[in-house]
Amino acid sequence: MKALILVGGFGTRLRPLTLSVPKPLVDFANKPMILHQIEALKAIGVTEVVLAINYQPEVMLNFLKDFEAKLEITITCSQETEPLGTAGP
Repeated sequence: MKALILVGGFGTRLRPLTLSVPKPLVDFANKPMILHQIEALKAIGVTEVVLAINYQPEVMLNFLKDFEAKLEITITCSQETEPLGTAGP
């Protein structure tokens, strides 16, 4: 089973935290928010996660490569090269 997570925003409401890292990588309960979502998806049988991303994609993918092997789940990226609004992904 596949899942899509929308992670494309700039995180303007969480500034200054999101000036250096994308919003999904901001810690919540001692771990990045995106890991909470991926772990929950893994628990219900999802085997592949697609991230619809726009802001700092290389930072997100570099961070998640380590967890891809640990969680035994495939993580891929669909990058929005030009802003298409909410319906972009």
